[in-house]
Amino acid sequence: MSHADKAKLLVTGSTGFIGQAIMARAQAWNLETVAAPRTIFGPDCAGALATYLDQMQPAFAIDAAGVVPGRGDVALNLALTRTWIEALGRVRNAPRLVLVGSAAIYGTGAARDRATGEDDPWRPVSDYGRAKLAALELGRAAHARAGHDIQTAVVFNLLGAGQPGHLAPRVFIEKAIAARGGRYEVGPVHAVRDFMDVEDAADALIAMARHGAAGEILNVATGRPTRIRDLLDTIGARIGASWISRADARDEAGCDICYGDPARLVERTGWHPRFDFDTALTRAMDAVLVNQGAKAKT
Repeated sequence: MSHADKAKLLVTGSTGFIGQAIMARAQAWNLETVAAPRTIFGPDCAGALATYLDQMQPAFAIDAAGVVPGRGDVALNLALTRTWIEALGRVRNAPRLVLVGSAAIYGTGAARDRATGEDDPWRPVSDYGRAKLAALELGRAAHARAGHDIQTAVVFNLLGAGQPGHLAPRVFIEKAIAARGGRYEVGPVHAVRDFMDVEDAADALIAMARHGAAGEILNVATGRPTRIRDLLDTIGARIGASWISRADARDEAGCDICYGDPARLVERTGWHPRFDFDTALTRAMDAVLVNQGAKAKT
């Protein structure tokens, strides 16, 4: 198949953490990638996006744009989803759209004794989680009412090259490097999370675009529970640093647990992660070391 024959995948947020991974992985799926320019998100965003969609005519689109916690007004995530939905109503041939959601929608509804599934309650406790849930509901309503081909990926914790520096595990890796041979301080360590390589997440999103069904909501997760203290121990052992938590001791039975069940994603798309946890963490640590080495040379 020639380049001209490849189906087009449009990516909004293509310069972000997961957006870059999607752009990098699309070639393995025999897709031609199109990075949506930020200039279309100005006055009359929906009109500009609709015009751009009519010009480019992508078969698929992944909305990886958005504001992560600690980096701006997370309520803008809902506005971006609304722009997409309004644009889809104006185009001649709408692409299949995958919205990038977040496991933050589960909040206190996450299962405590097993992996969290898509049918578990959505009870977000953060502004980010509430904004992401509102965006999910908007996409679901647009499918139900207008027949738009929209899916939402509920993405769990990511790691890898390009991760924002204030998010775990990159923040832990950088602290360990700075404290090599010594000790550094962290917050609570009993939480359980589902860490996956960002490239695996990108593959899952592309798999949903290629093989998913309109209206679906699928966990993008590994099903691997990792306690934060175990993550810290692994990082420390590899770098040569130790950690200390001065947070109030909490009963392990009451700790924050949220790891995802990917069974429905696997069934629908055939996706499987390429990287186990150790490999994913090694790749993330190598990326930080390379980045720091590049900075030291400038």
